[in-house]
Amino acid sequence: MMSKKNLLYEAAMTIMIREGVNGLTISKVANEANIGKSTVYEYFNSKDELIYKTINYMGEKYVEEIQQRLFTDNKGFEMTIKGLIKIIIATIRQGNTNFIFMISECDKTFKSKVDTHEQIKNIMLGIRMKLYNLLEEIIELGVKEGIIDKPKDKMTFVIWQNLLVILSYEFSGEDVFLEQNDITIGDDEENIDTIYDLLLKIFKS
Repeated sequence: MMSKKNLLYEAAMTIMIREGVNGLTISKVANEANIGKSTVYEYFNSKDELIYKTINYMGEKYVEEIQQRLFTDNKGFEMTIKGLIKIIIATIRQGNTNFIFMISECDKTFKSKVDTHEQIKNIMLGIRMKLYNLLEEIIELGVKEGIIDKPKDKMTFVIWQNLLVILSYEFSGEDVFLEQNDITIGDDEENIDTIYDLLLKIFKS
């Protein structure tokens, strides 16, 4: 059974997705969660605190879902990295309701509030590092299997991370660059294979 605090996070997340960050109020969150307004203040001192802690909850949940989907079975490097590509493409296609959009909205809303803005920046850095560590774990798997070379430094991991996102975006169908330049876009399985092959060309043993 979900705790009251998590019910409030889920309610806040629903409202922010539906109405934007500026549409969130404590009363709306209480009503959405079917919990008394006074109970919300038992967990959060202010609306701002509820918002940035909800952003952290969303990020943690996103990372946890990725971990569960990628590492519950011993799938090997190829299947694991392709699974990650599939998740990134799906996230890109979610459009305005995805985690990145929520961060962007918070960034615009809280720029004038230095403390809250700093909290959100720190949350984003923490989530990014957790995603970075997941990718590092996948790359180490590829090294053990002899599929790719051991990266020379941390910058190699950053290059992998950026390439994954860029290639996934280009092949997600959300950008028209490839079509405009007569580069073949297939179905999702073909696109995932293409992205995987492009990555291996750069980092293959």
